[in-house]
Amino acid sequence: MRLTRLSRKTIRYLRKRKTFLRVFMAGFLLGTIVTWFFDYYEPDECKKLLANISEEKNTENFEPYVLQYVNHTSAEPFLKKRNRPIFAATELNIREKLFIAVLSSEQSLNTLGVAINKSIGHYKAKVAFFVDRKSSIVPNGMLLVNFNDGYKQYLPFNTLKYMIKEFGSWYDYYMLLSDRGYIRAENVFNFVSHISVSKQVYLGSPTIKDGNTTLCALEGGILLSQSFLDQINSSLKWCIANSNSTDESVNVGRCLFHALRKDCQNSTYSKLYASYHLQSFNFTKDIDSLAKIKDFNSSLSIYPILDNITHYSVHRYFCEVELSSIKNEIQQIKEDMYNKSEYAPGGRDSVSWPITVPESYKPRNKFDVINWVYFTETHIFFQDEFSNVKILIGADKQDIQSIIKTAVVKLNEIYGNRYLYSHLINGYRKFDPIRGMEYILDLALIDRLSSNESSYHNTSKTVEKRLFLVRPLGEVEFVPMPHVEELQRINIVLILRPNDLDFSTSFLENYVQLQRPPYNKILALTIVFMYEQKPLVQNQDLYAVLKSMLPHYEKQSGKAVNIRAINFSTNGTFTPEFQIMDKISDLLEPNALILTCTVGMLLNSEMLNRVGINTIPGWQVFFPIGFWQYKPNIIYNKKPFPINFEFNSGTGHYDVLSYEHGSFYNSDYKDARKSFSIVELMKYDLYEMFVRYDKVHVFRAVEPDFKHYYMQLDCPVNIPTQFYERCLERKSLNLATRAQLAKRIFQFQEKRNSQNKTQTQS
Repeated sequence: MRLTRLSRKTIRYLRKRKTFLRVFMAGFLLGTIVTWFFDYYEPDECKKLLANISEEKNTENFEPYVLQYVNHTSAEPFLKKRNRPIFAATELNIREKLFIAVLSSEQSLNTLGVAINKSIGHYKAKVAFFVDRKSSIVPNGMLLVNFNDGYKQYLPFNTLKYMIKEFGSWYDYYMLLSDRGYIRAENVFNFVSHISVSKQVYLGSPTIKDGNTTLCALEGGILLSQSFLDQINSSLKWCIANSNSTDESVNVGRCLFHALRKDCQNSTYSKLYASYHLQSFNFTKDIDSLAKIKDFNSSLSIYPILDNITHYSVHRYFCEVELSSIKNEIQQIKEDMYNKSEYAPGGRDSVSWPITVPESYKPRNKFDVINWVYFTETHIFFQDEFSNVKILIGADKQDIQSIIKTAVVKLNEIYGNRYLYSHLINGYRKFDPIRGMEYILDLALIDRLSSNESSYHNTSKTVEKRLFLVRPLGEVEFVPMPHVEELQRINIVLILRPNDLDFSTSFLENYVQLQRPPYNKILALTIVFMYEQKPLVQNQDLYAVLKSMLPHYEKQSGKAVNIRAINFSTNGTFTPEFQIMDKISDLLEPNALILTCTVGMLLNSEMLNRVGINTIPGWQVFFPIGFWQYKPNIIYNKKPFPINFEFNSGTGHYDVLSYEHGSFYNSDYKDARKSFSIVELMKYDLYEMFVRYDKVHVFRAVEPDFKHYYMQLDCPVNIPTQFYERCLERKSLNLATRAQLAKRIFQFQEKRNSQNKTQTQS
């Protein structure tokens, strides 16, 4: 039944699609016929066509040849690799600008030679010193070449030979200079920088006549371009054979004339090499008259200079000349900027004062406003939120005295020494992080002109002036620091007193945890147990329980480092820190890194990393400023008090008066310790000792990951006065903020008033 139904449906479908089937069958038959036709006729027709083409067009004769196969994988490379220099400047033939060869002697090397090195050695030019025999004492920081032949007349030619061989392709210009001459190295460098390196240059001070030839004075400097070195090198044998004069300048001049066939000149391509020849020069007597001579002030070299003191004096004079010139240029630029600002957008009001100093910091909200601090000549008011008035001491006093002096000097520069300083009426200052320190001064001044007019009446006129001053920020300076290893073992020193026992176990657990994964810190612990009187019987030892627990903590740490325990007796007297540290220092190696701690300190990995980085042997010690917690029963309203506390103003503060925590190397401590007597060290703590020991840098800064739990500070009366006063101040500041203390006072007063009312009613 199913098959019958399907066949019927198929027939019906085919009837509907008759047209489609007819077209399909016709196309199929036509395609088959065409395919048979091409398969039958194509081969013969192609053969006939190719035969006709070959008969008609193949008329030329060709000689066949075999193509040789080139094996690119043979032993020899197809193209040899070119060896390129390390530096691009070498490949591009870019050279340094100036090389200075100073001819000296064994007698003058440590005087005139050192003076030249100090005056020109720090400039861009390369400086080398050449002597005819080895010096017994070689100064530090000098490139010295010794020729041990002992012939002084050959020294210039040995110098030229060495200079051409070792430095002949490194520099564009070379200068020969006797140590009896002074050159302004920076000006000479700028001089050669404005001459094309393709030019041939032979310059100097043409003051020596040798027949019809003009020679250069060696004391004034002889400047040669690199293009002349090959000619000079080929003539050195002749120069040595004909060096028969006692004057080095004559021998060198004849040599250069023979090699270059040119007289000495002082100018080339409109550039003047200015030099000044001194006659019987005495700096003290002659400098005032020479300062008025334009040629002297504009010269590049001055000669002869017969002693090192005169050399230093001349160098100081020209430094002052350069400084004065730079100041004048700066002032001229400022005036031009101010005058041209009239045509700029915003007019002259758009120019900040002083010119080139940025505009003042603009606060975003009321909390960012920088307050002015009021001061007088003796006191400063509201310097911070913790003080109302302070006596001016230290850096603050020096700063205010300096700015008052500067203000009076500036006034007299403007008004021609008209005013005498009387006293300070009002003073204000603020530190702007963009501009620097700004000052407003109200000065009482004595007017000299008015005083002279009223001198007959025995009266003097006092005037008041208000001045605005700015001490701009200096340029940011990158201080080079030696490389340090972060994975350095840190020897932690913990000084433990009887009132510190409550925190001792938490400190030891923290110490053990840092030596386990994931921290794996390399630590060693030394505990100093402080006794007033060392007990004779072990049962009376306050630290007996803690000492018995030390082996347990050693096993927990998993390190093969024992915890040292040292007993120290004070006998009821003041014990300075150096006496405790001396005992510890003898137990450690000189290269040991020491970190002094207190029992309330919360050690962590980040802080220990910075301790290792910021402590550099022979260079820097580190005294971090930690965040000390306030007294918990004052800052918290409910018990139990939280174990952890956050960094915010309500839970603690950075104690800038805390100097107990410091890291330094044992070798640095020993060196600093030897620099002071016992009497001096009795007045110092470790921080002040390192500050006064100026051979290492003391780095003191806020440590962002340094937390310290609240500790009740003990201030014994038998300690030095400065320590006792600092301890009392810390004790009060470590309680809480002023608002928190005031709140507790009000709560206590309310509680007391309520108790009084209850007693009255009863």
